[in-house]
Amino acid sequence: MLKPKRTSRKVRYDNSAYFYLLPALLLLAVFIVYPITNTLITSFKGEYRFLTGDFEGYSWQNYIEIIKDPIFRRAIMNTLFIAFVCIPASMAIALFLSLILNSVQKWQGFFMTLFYLPQVTNVIAAGIVFAFMFNTNFGVINMILGWFGIEPVAWISGQGIASSPELYHQAYARCLFIVFVYTVWQGLSLKIILFLSGLQNINKQYYQAAKVDGTSFWRTIRKITLPLLSPTTLYVFITSVITAFKAYAQVIALFGKQYGPAGDGSKMMITIVGYMMDSMGDYLSPGSISKASSAAMILVVMVMIVTAVQIKISKKWVHYN
Repeated sequence: MLKPKRTSRKVRYDNSAYFYLLPALLLLAVFIVYPITNTLITSFKGEYRFLTGDFEGYSWQNYIEIIKDPIFRRAIMNTLFIAFVCIPASMAIALFLSLILNSVQKWQGFFMTLFYLPQVTNVIAAGIVFAFMFNTNFGVINMILGWFGIEPVAWISGQGIASSPELYHQAYARCLFIVFVYTVWQGLSLKIILFLSGLQNINKQYYQAAKVDGTSFWRTIRKITLPLLSPTTLYVFITSVITAFKAYAQVIALFGKQYGPAGDGSKMMITIVGYMMDSMGDYLSPGSISKASSAAMILVVMVMIVTAVQIKISKKWVHYN
């Protein structure tokens, strides 16, 4: 057997690739690396004054204070609710509707356009519409409940919650339900498009073979559709969860700047981004920008951890072939 001849020629590397990458690297440095680095440094500055730049040394005090803050803990709970309750529910409904749309050929374009409308609807405008829908006196939801003899529900009401923990928890549960409905509705559009695209990219030969073998519909879904759709599912889940961690506009649209019903002083529906915005809005107070920066870094760490866990777990259930 003839052995291939070894050549003594050395591999020459062309550094011109760095020149082509330079614009992208500069943009990353200016708009991502520098802001994150600056935010990290600011989060450790004690009594930082935004206008003058003065501060009293570096410490963990800002992190300790916001972790002890009940409003920030509430913000974490609300953000996690949106990310890990609303998003999975929205994905499940979107997948179900995508399976139906994938089997409909004649009106598929029409229904895709119909389902995509929430994606091009202004978040604030949609939130205001939902707030009117859940209005106690003239809301559509209570009108529908009235058809079945159900008394009107004070969906967004803070009456008596300041003196009664029971009424407070009831009002909080109702507000969570409104956020749930709005988040599921608002997130359906893009998820349906992505799932439908993933379904249409699955090789039809798998379904033909399953049909020949007499495989039931649900077994086909479990053994063919879901495994081959898993890369799309992973992408939708990661991007949706990251978006959910940045939730802010919908809460403002539904409940206003008080982050809750009228009469609530606890900001019951505030999110992490809302906490950051409130802290930055009080930029004249010493340390407020540092608290906002600390909250931002905690948010970054949470997103990184969740994304890393998702990618780690996905190796067991995501099939790329």
